Amino acid sequence: MTKHLTRTTALACILAALSTSAMAQDLTITFTGLAHQSGTLKLVAYDSPAGFIQHQAWRVAQQQVSTANPELTLRDVEPGQYSFMVYQDLNNDGRLNRNRFGMPLEPYGFSNNAHPAGAPQFGQLAVQIAQPNQQLTITMR
Repeated sequence: MTKHLTRTTALACILAALSTSAMAQDLTITFTGLAHQSGTLKLVAYDSPAGFIQHQAWRVAQQQVSTANPELTLRDVEPGQYSFMVYQDLNNDGRLNRNRFGMPLEPYGFSNNAHPAGAPQFGQLAVQIAQPNQQLTITMR
C-alpha cells in the first residue's frame, strides 16, 4: 500500500511539473519596417499602468539587428496585459537620439503599432498575452 501511494505521489508530482512548464509562455516579437540592418533594438516592457507611469519596467531586452525583420523572444511570460516600446540604437550609444525639438532621430515603435499624439499611455500600447508561444509584430518608424 505504501509503495502504491509513493508511486502515485511521484507520478502526481511529475504531472504537476509538466503542466506548470506547459503553462510557461514565450512571446516572440518581430520587428518590421527597419530602414537599416545595423545597430541594436532596445525593448522596454511594462506589465501595469503604474509601472509604466513610474518607468519601472517589467523587462528590458535587446537584440542585435542583422536581418530585415529581426525577432526577440521573451521567455516565461505570464498571461496578462503588457505594453512595449522599442527603439533601434543605430550608433550603439545606449540612448534614443533626438533632434533639438525632442523628436526621435532613430527608428522607434510601440506595441499595437500605436501612433500616440504626445507621450504614449499604457492603455494605448497594451496588448493581451494569453496564448502559449504568442507572436507580436512591431512596425518601426
